[in-house]
Amino acid sequence: MSRYLILLRHAKSVSHQTLSDFDRALNEKGRKDTPMVAKAFLKYGLEPDIILCSAAKRTTETITLFTEAIDLKSPILFLEDLYHASASNIFNILEGHQSYNTIMIVGHNFGISELANHLSLKGAEEMNTCGCYILEFENKIDWNTGHILQYISPKTI
Repeated sequence: MSRYLILLRHAKSVSHQTLSDFDRALNEKGRKDTPMVAKAFLKYGLEPDIILCSAAKRTTETITLFTEAIDLKSPILFLEDLYHASASNIFNILEGHQSYNTIMIVGHNFGISELANHLSLKGAEEMNTCGCYILEFENKIDWNTGHILQYISPKTI
């Protein structure tokens, strides 16, 4: 049975001149791009069993806009440990959720892009803001075993 992992990098955010990095919100472009990416994602017919999302403001706003745009009702866990996590730290969090068939993770670069690269059989390019990789695995989600089904970003729509 196939397993799926959806990796979503947060959308474009405001600069952090007066805010802490954790509290940065999406900018106008980010708020516009997120529903477009969500609608492009919808045509793949995947609904996450669970969404693991960084607790930072820009990731929580991204997943809220994403799920609202396509009426996605998946449960969401907001995790501070996903904030600027490395690929290996994200993978360790993912390991605790391997009982789910379809998992979505919303995070930050460089960890989220590096995770896509290390999980994919053939490697993956760095994700743009609001970029979304859909990976398929034959069994367990593991290093160098995923097949990239699609990469969606505001630049590819």
